[in-house]
Amino acid sequence: MTTTEAQGEERARLGHYLNAVWKHKWLVLGFVGLVMTGTVLFTQRQARVFEATTSVVISPSAPQILASGREITPLGTGNYWHTAEYFETQYRIIKSRQVGKIVVDRLGLDRDLDFLGINDFEDAEQKARALASADAVTLLTARISVEPVEESHVVLVKVRDRNPERAARLADAVAEAYRDSNVDEKVSKAGEAVVWLNQQAAEAGKNLRDAEDALLAFKRENEILSASLGDKQNLVSANLQDAQKRLRDLRDETGRLKSMRDQLARAGAEGSTGVALEQVLDNGLIQRLKESLVQLENERRDLLKRYLEGHPDIETADAKIARVKSAIAEEVKSVREALERKYQVALEAERSQEAEVRSIEKQAGQLGAKELTYLRLEEAVRQKKALLTSLQDRLTEAELQAKQRANNVSILDRALVPTVAASPRLFVNLSVAMVLGLLGALGLALLVDSLDASVKSQEQIEQLGLTFLGIIPTVRGLKGVKKHRFEGTGNVNPDRYVLDHPHSTAAECVRTIRTNLLFMAPERELKTLLIASAGPREGKTSTSVNIGATMAMSGGRVLLIDSDLRRPRLHRIFDMTNDVGLTNLIMDPNVEVKSVVRPSRIEGLDILCTGPLPPNPAELLHTQAFKRTIARLQEQYDRVIFDSPPLLAVTDAQIIGQLCDGAVLVVRANETSLDMVRKASRLLKDVNVNILGTLLNNVDVTRRGYGQYYYRYYRRDGGYYPEGEGTSAAAETNS
Repeated sequence: MTTTEAQGEERARLGHYLNAVWKHKWLVLGFVGLVMTGTVLFTQRQARVFEATTSVVISPSAPQILASGREITPLGTGNYWHTAEYFETQYRIIKSRQVGKIVVDRLGLDRDLDFLGINDFEDAEQKARALASADAVTLLTARISVEPVEESHVVLVKVRDRNPERAARLADAVAEAYRDSNVDEKVSKAGEAVVWLNQQAAEAGKNLRDAEDALLAFKRENEILSASLGDKQNLVSANLQDAQKRLRDLRDETGRLKSMRDQLARAGAEGSTGVALEQVLDNGLIQRLKESLVQLENERRDLLKRYLEGHPDIETADAKIARVKSAIAEEVKSVREALERKYQVALEAERSQEAEVRSIEKQAGQLGAKELTYLRLEEAVRQKKALLTSLQDRLTEAELQAKQRANNVSILDRALVPTVAASPRLFVNLSVAMVLGLLGALGLALLVDSLDASVKSQEQIEQLGLTFLGIIPTVRGLKGVKKHRFEGTGNVNPDRYVLDHPHSTAAECVRTIRTNLLFMAPERELKTLLIASAGPREGKTSTSVNIGATMAMSGGRVLLIDSDLRRPRLHRIFDMTNDVGLTNLIMDPNVEVKSVVRPSRIEGLDILCTGPLPPNPAELLHTQAFKRTIARLQEQYDRVIFDSPPLLAVTDAQIIGQLCDGAVLVVRANETSLDMVRKASRLLKDVNVNILGTLLNNVDVTRRGYGQYYYRYYRRDGGYYPEGEGTSAAAETNS
């Protein structure tokens, strides 16, 4: 769908709504007038109510008197993101039953009969029952309203009452009650906090004493009363280091002595006397013996130079050398034994030192195992001491807060006694009633229009699958009717309007329908035509007259037949008698056509009335004589038009339609329902009647809507088209 098409549909929909409203304009005006009248009466009967206003300032936070600034129950909020929620909460508190109860108790409103609205009761017992069931708090809270002033912390507390002085008194009382309850809540919570903190501080003190006793018992058990566990661990660690150092020294000495002992043992096994051990070298006797040995050996070598082996001097020298070596060996043996004794002593000392190191290491291990327990006990004492200190500090702050009444709520302006009633306000009520009345009236008009099932437009006809031939406007709705009245009579006959006003808008509309009919079957000549309608009084007779007249005016010979053998009307329209007519031709084939046909005032248009009415019209129309009569009439006329009875009432129209070239269905605008049109078209189609199309009759072109399009088209500058121009224009438009 293009934009232009969408805009066209939108305009059409809007036009439909406007047409519906205009059609039911009196309903709309009546509904609005009724609402306005009811509003005025309702407003006048309402009691006058006065509204008093007290200005209150709600700061985001209260003055900070304590240095810490930590409130038990903080007044206000310092958080930007919670400000809106805080103020909204305060508005709810102002209108709460808690504040209302304070005001009721202070002013004794629960005993104020005028405030409770039971002062007008004359019966004392009735007053007592009403007083017992009255809820002053609910009545008061219902009269309180809160209005925040934009971009400020000012709040307007408003109270309504029938008594202006009491309204001002109540507004001030509500503001004061809210202010006092705000700080009372803080003081009350601070007092509760003091009691709770006292309990917690006492319990924390007891827990601290228990922790200290446990730590003391642990110290006594582990003999660390004079110092801390850390000091004792340091002492044991130092002793362990000293013992380990002594053990290393003893091990070094033992190793050295063992090495010397092993060396002396190897020297003794080899029989060497020239050992150079430190203990041997440091021995003076051995050194002197060695010097003597060296001297004796030198003397022997000198003797060998002079004597041979076995010489007494050499043997004497050998004996001396042997005695010196023996003395050296004995002395070395003594040194070896002394060294062995030193080694054993050193080994024993090493073993003793090892036992001491193990003992100190065991003691250090025991202290390490107890360190976690000690630290836990010591940390418990520290935490409980810190908790007790914190509770005592907070308790001191809470006691101070319970005594100070700093508030973030203050009264800015007290209420003035109102002099003008806040309600009822007639202008406001009428304005609202006007808007609601218009909306309701428009909705009612659209609802009534939607419930109207009558045919109003071309679209509705086309939705039924029928061809739309055109409209015939209502005579009452046409401009210029007075100008075209019958000369000399001043009266307008709707059935003969087109005949009497051939240049009128209605005539142009009929000529458009005639042109459309002739173009419906260009390959087949339209000789016989049935004009039918779903029900009575839809304008089929006047339509038959108008179509017949326009066809005759175009140059053909037209016969207009009144085939309604039950309620004929055609003879009345043309001021004729109904003594002879169609029934005479059917019943007697010898009757001449010209003897029963009557000429009209229109050249080329003849009228055939019904004649005597038969008791059985349907059976008469079913005869072969009726078919022969139609054939005779077709031979003498170019067009034969039948004005038939209603389709839904009798079957006559179906019978005649079967014998005609086509049928036109007349629909009365805004009266004939869609269901009737649907049933009528189905009745014709069921007997194979060729429905040429449907025309919309009695369209009021002065109303807003569909008919104005045709009306504007056929009128130009307040005048009427000449017949030829209008006909050609209509034909050109509808072809």
